[in-house]
Amino acid sequence: MRTFAASALFFSAAIGNAFAGNSGARDWSGPYIGANVGYAWGETGNTWRSPGAGYPDWQPDGHISYSNVIGGAHAGYLRQIGRLVIGAEIDIGATSLKGDDSQFAGLVNAIEINYVGTIRGRLGYAFDSSLLYATGGFAYSNYVKKDETYGRSQSDNLMGWTIGGGYEYALTNNWSARVEYQYVDLGSVNSLLTDGEGSYYFHRAADINIQSVRTGLSYGF
Repeated sequence: MRTFAASALFFSAAIGNAFAGNSGARDWSGPYIGANVGYAWGETGNTWRSPGAGYPDWQPDGHISYSNVIGGAHAGYLRQIGRLVIGAEIDIGATSLKGDDSQFAGLVNAIEINYVGTIRGRLGYAFDSSLLYATGGFAYSNYVKKDETYGRSQSDNLMGWTIGGGYEYALTNNWSARVEYQYVDLGSVNSLLTDGEGSYYFHRAADINIQSVRTGLSYGF
């Protein structure tokens, strides 16, 4: 993780040097689009209960963790007032976050998350060709719960919130590079699964979270 963060900073600095001719302050106002890539990781609580089998209460079964590359696109609009920059952004990132509890005894519960999207506000401070900003808002994703023992699965759409921040540098009057951190909380979800022979149990993934660090390029209009 430290290696990736250092690489992200080097990426921004290297591109900044390549466009060193842009020495004036930039007006960040206007619409923009861009692409980003980075690394995502997280974990969720892992409990189950089966009233029919004599377990009416939730039984703890450790945590499930996951990590992988994430990449996608973003678009937004900014308005600069003095050094204050305000705006909004939407983004969506494709990934393949997979994890299971095979390290624990009993049925093997696995989860999979294939994308993460957000709709966020941005609030920043502009100086020279730089923009420091905080961001936060609404997050959404999908979630697939798999029972690896019985070969059953259930899919759910999730909604939650996100908060983060970043640094953006104007390479030219139109192009900019950035490094951004996001924390996403997707809440909890209960899944009902059966073995196909009449037995069933409930699985709960509690406090599903995803953290990410991404570098990106944007083009402002």
